[in-house]
Amino acid sequence: MARKRRKRIVCPNCEQQLNDTMNYCFNCGQENHIKRVSVKMLLSDFSTTYFSFDSKLFSSLKYLLIKPSFLSLEYLNGKIEAYLRPIRMYVFISFVFFLLNSMLSTNSTYDGIKFTKDGDPVSSEFVQEELKTTDTDNIEKESFLEIDNNYFEGKLKRIFSDEKEIKLFIVFLKSKLPILFFLLIPVLGLLFFIFFYKNKYYYVDHLVFALHLQSFMFVLLIINLLTDSVFKVDLIGIGSLLFLVYGFIAARRFYGLGKLNTFFRLSIVGLCHLFLSLIIFVVFFFVLLNNYNV
Repeated sequence: MARKRRKRIVCPNCEQQLNDTMNYCFNCGQENHIKRVSVKMLLSDFSTTYFSFDSKLFSSLKYLLIKPSFLSLEYLNGKIEAYLRPIRMYVFISFVFFLLNSMLSTNSTYDGIKFTKDGDPVSSEFVQEELKTTDTDNIEKESFLEIDNNYFEGKLKRIFSDEKEIKLFIVFLKSKLPILFFLLIPVLGLLFFIFFYKNKYYYVDHLVFALHLQSFMFVLLIINLLTDSVFKVDLIGIGSLLFLVYGFIAARRFYGLGKLNTFFRLSIVGLCHLFLSLIIFVVFFFVLLNNYNV
């Protein structure tokens, strides 16, 4: 015979008044009985959450890769729970990329930085020696860091005059890149809203499209990261071309415009986004520099 469960008269979750005949709270849906948390309950919660997320992730990734704009249209049509939500998908995929990038990075954290003087490449050691031996007046005339502000100039001088400080600063910049990429998404959504304006779409609808587009970009970056690390093959050129083609197909399906109309509007969006991204990056760089302790 089944053991009778003890009931509560007040829901512990939302404090709604209950009675002993109710198996569930009619206000929030929580099960109404008094029991201790068990290992079985924890495992059940974990498996339900994990496998639900797992199944949504794989089905969402499949449609993201093979059917441009499908997830955006499904989301706007109210099919919300069947697939991973746009913001969750973006956060998860971008997190995987930055995690892999940090794990697969080479020991030298500033190999990709190219220093030049009078148009000719110079080594980082040469830059360090110049900064150590050059006084402030000469730096104002002949600086590698064309900055007039004395505060930032002094900070950059202290950073680039020491090899350890360069590495620490590059690591610091890399750690903040996810914030920068995330800040650029509302900008892209706004550009879509302006140049692909449609009465039936609100700004948030364009933002959903931008999130899925950026998620696809991070999938390509992950693939390039893995192929470059394992096979030493850089696919960034092919990936860039694939992203442009994907973006064109996605925009055409999402907005329902003709080929030339879509290409023209998308070109303007791309150029404006590039220009605004450069401005935001410069501002972002100096904000980080201001908050960086040398």
